[in-house]
Amino acid sequence: MTDNAFEDFLDGFFPYRKTTEAHRSIPAEPVSRELILGQIEDMASREDAQGDRGTVSGSLYCGDHDHYAFLGDVFSLYSHANVLQRDMYPSATKFEGEIIAMTSSLLHGTGVGVVTSGGSESLITALYSYREQARTDRGITQPNIVLPATAHVALDKGAHWMNIEVRHAPLTDGYVVDVAAMEALIDDNTIAIVGSAANYAHGLIDPIEELGALAQSRGIGLHVDGCLGGWLLPWAEKLGYDIPLWDFRVPGVTSISADTHKYGYALKGSSVLLYRSKDLRKHQYFTYPDWPGGLYLSPGLAGSRSGGIIASTWAAILATGESGYLAAADGIMRTATAIKEGIRGIPQLEVIGDPTFLIGFKAAGDLDIYLVNDSLKAQGWRMNALQLPPALHFCVTRPNTQPGTAEAFLEALRTAVAYAEEKQGQPAESGAMYGFGAGTPQGNATVNMVMAGVLDAMHEVAPDPAPAA
Repeated sequence: MTDNAFEDFLDGFFPYRKTTEAHRSIPAEPVSRELILGQIEDMASREDAQGDRGTVSGSLYCGDHDHYAFLGDVFSLYSHANVLQRDMYPSATKFEGEIIAMTSSLLHGTGVGVVTSGGSESLITALYSYREQARTDRGITQPNIVLPATAHVALDKGAHWMNIEVRHAPLTDGYVVDVAAMEALIDDNTIAIVGSAANYAHGLIDPIEELGALAQSRGIGLHVDGCLGGWLLPWAEKLGYDIPLWDFRVPGVTSISADTHKYGYALKGSSVLLYRSKDLRKHQYFTYPDWPGGLYLSPGLAGSRSGGIIASTWAAILATGESGYLAAADGIMRTATAIKEGIRGIPQLEVIGDPTFLIGFKAAGDLDIYLVNDSLKAQGWRMNALQLPPALHFCVTRPNTQPGTAEAFLEALRTAVAYAEEKQGQPAESGAMYGFGAGTPQGNATVNMVMAGVLDAMHEVAPDPAPAA
């Protein structure tokens, strides 16, 4: 890589390094609030611009800046509050209990749950609860869990931390989990199985009713990962869309995760983990009566938590209301349907399975889907790149429901397909890591090293710009 190319790479990774001061130590004197706010407002407006145009897949689920401002006002009233101290902030019990109750009502639950900081914490906490339940009730010391190959990777992360063996079940030709293959992976040490509604990669709902029957027949739990779809699919069902049963109406479903910070339109850092019974939930609790600091109790991994997130999540649900959620879902589903049908009309592409609000698509032949992504990116569209198989997906959110957005995307996609055909055989700029990562174990080790380097860079101060020549 030439010096100029390396500088360009750094500018892409650290776009503010030439326009703002890099702080490597605490300033000797306070920086003015006006200067701080000015810099933050400039960065925020720059970074929100693309999402506000409606050309981003997922990421921004609401897009209403008046709504954000309202939630920011609520957050500011409780941002300093530590909800661990309920004697000082008993309102947290009202907020948290009602968030759980409203989410449970939406998903036909029993009102048992907890509020977490996001989907990963919800999934990892559920995994912990099943591990502890199996250890206590069944004496299992070498636990395993059976997941679809498309299950969210946070489960793999949590299992890695907790020494739980992960068994990945393959998919059917329709890209949902193969239930028979999953059954074959279950043994006496299996603590639970998992299904998605819908999965992140392709937006597909696993056959939850079949998984529920399987879980009951083997006497184990079934967690449904509704982190992505949990706050949208119920409204789509109410609007008349054909949504298979996936929530607590399915016998055998014992826990569900649903992110309020996605289609619940709360601020980031908010999710709900629901259980069918308090008996399962109690396994995630930590209590310690013998600490010199006093009796300690915690519902899960977190200790101190800001009351701002809990208060603003409660406010988001109330301020949106059923009519607001239905209206948003109507726009999202109409847009997603138009995009899905439009992609099906492009012969070089193939929609993966039968998705609802998130449309995964891959090449129907030997077209390089990452070249398609290169062109889409150049045209101002930000898609999510997938691998195994190489594909892209468009997760439709409220900003994408602006008039003309679906039509503009499909026109850009047709242009991108023509570009990929013209450049066939040339290496793509985007997504190259995915193809490389799907190769040999040695290749995966190399990619892991590169990915660790990216994580390192994300936690470092921007390098100083090179001196002018």
